[in-house]
Amino acid sequence: MSRQKKKRKVSVFSVILLLLLILVALGLALLRPKGDPARALSAQLAGQIPVENETLSGVDASIAQAAVRCFSLEYGAFSQGFLNAEGSVNVTALDTALLAEGLAGDMQALLEKRAAGAKRSAELYEADGTIRPALCEALYAEAMEARLSHAQDYCASRRLPVSLRFVRGEWVPEDADSLYAAITPALLRRPGYAEAVAALQPVRLHYAIARNAPSPVPDPSCYGETTDPDEIAALLETETARRLIAGQRLDFDPGRDMLGRPIYYYLDETILALVWQNDEHGAVGTFAEVIIADASQLRRKLADDTFGTLQYYYPSDFAAQTNAVVAGSGDFYNSGRPDYGLYVYDGQLMRANLHDGQSCFFTENGDMLFIYEDRFESEEEAQRFLDENRIPFSLSFGPVLIDHGEDVTPYDYPLGEVRDTYARCAVGQLGERHYLLMTINCESPDHYVYVTLRQAADSMIAHGCQNAYTLDGGQTGSILIGGQLINPVQFGAEREMSDIFYFATALPNP
Repeated sequence: MSRQKKKRKVSVFSVILLLLLILVALGLALLRPKGDPARALSAQLAGQIPVENETLSGVDASIAQAAVRCFSLEYGAFSQGFLNAEGSVNVTALDTALLAEGLAGDMQALLEKRAAGAKRSAELYEADGTIRPALCEALYAEAMEARLSHAQDYCASRRLPVSLRFVRGEWVPEDADSLYAAITPALLRRPGYAEAVAALQPVRLHYAIARNAPSPVPDPSCYGETTDPDEIAALLETETARRLIAGQRLDFDPGRDMLGRPIYYYLDETILALVWQNDEHGAVGTFAEVIIADASQLRRKLADDTFGTLQYYYPSDFAAQTNAVVAGSGDFYNSGRPDYGLYVYDGQLMRANLHDGQSCFFTENGDMLFIYEDRFESEEEAQRFLDENRIPFSLSFGPVLIDHGEDVTPYDYPLGEVRDTYARCAVGQLGERHYLLMTINCESPDHYVYVTLRQAADSMIAHGCQNAYTLDGGQTGSILIGGQLINPVQFGAEREMSDIFYFATALPNP
């Protein structure tokens, strides 16, 4: 073949190749995906943006509104291949896990605040001691609304890598379902609610009576009377009683012979009182066991609230004046007998015999504290002792029977005909804010079966007292519940006297 023909052949081939390249380039240009991948993705994700939900209400609506305000999407630059693109989207959304973190602590603080202002535990708790569901919801709503007031603190951002491919003329995410799920805010109703409620600890309401304030009126529905010990056993198993008892051992024993007589009781969340009778040394022993929630519920009442007045009242009159749940005759300090021991009222030493007599002080914590003969050199020294030990009042009769578990009953004492058989009266302490009142009497005015002081002390020891003190007995000694005199008294009738001590409910009146 001639050289000229060869050149023509090469030229034709080159033209054909060039045409083919042009056609391929045109084809690629025509087939190359059109549009911005980021803009296409933005349009597709627009449906995932949260909007107001009119079906929600209360705190759920507030959470949804915060989610709307918080939510945003920002798109990074996309690198585009022939039929694919790679890029990222930055999602800012309400982090419900972060929103719920520490919520239990906020709700606990709110519960404590509610408890401080509550008048009755029934405002907060069910009968079994659990927090009322409506209160749980209110605490959650209050705590959550406080957080939502600065919802921006609970918005979180995260970067999500995105792969797109061009399919049938549009850019679509390669794993659309996963991407939508990752972007859609988790708008759970009440996030963290169940966990926060489960962590809440009930706050025990604490009530106290101001020193000079009147005692609240007891709730009549809290009194009861029964001859069935099983009824008392059921009462003591209630949540209210168990909180007051707090693991202490009760003296009340349903197995005792109650002489076929009623058992009287009172129970609210601040006081438990049981009054019963059983045989003591062949005579009638009347006992009142009382547990109080606060020491301020153990109180002293003088006739007309005036030390030294010559006005006298029956114990039942005193009980009515004071709204006493349980009352016991006091020391009859103004009976005209010589002074023995120290006489303290409203924290002040009113009269004193520094050398004779043993006194029982009650501290602001409700503990019994005894002072024996010749304890102080002067009244000033005695007053300093009262101030240092925070003594609101004393009982001054005596003698001391039991001091911190030790039997200290004397053979002789100036008051109370200690070695004669006599109607006896005593008060003891069984534990923390836990007391026992006792009288031992004859059955009727013509049946004189009484006991010596030694026998009375043995009874207080047998009933578990760690501290015990003798009060004025005879016709004076009285135990009342709900204003009703329970023990038989000498000569068959109450005696007017100058004072009582008593136990009150601390529940504020409605």
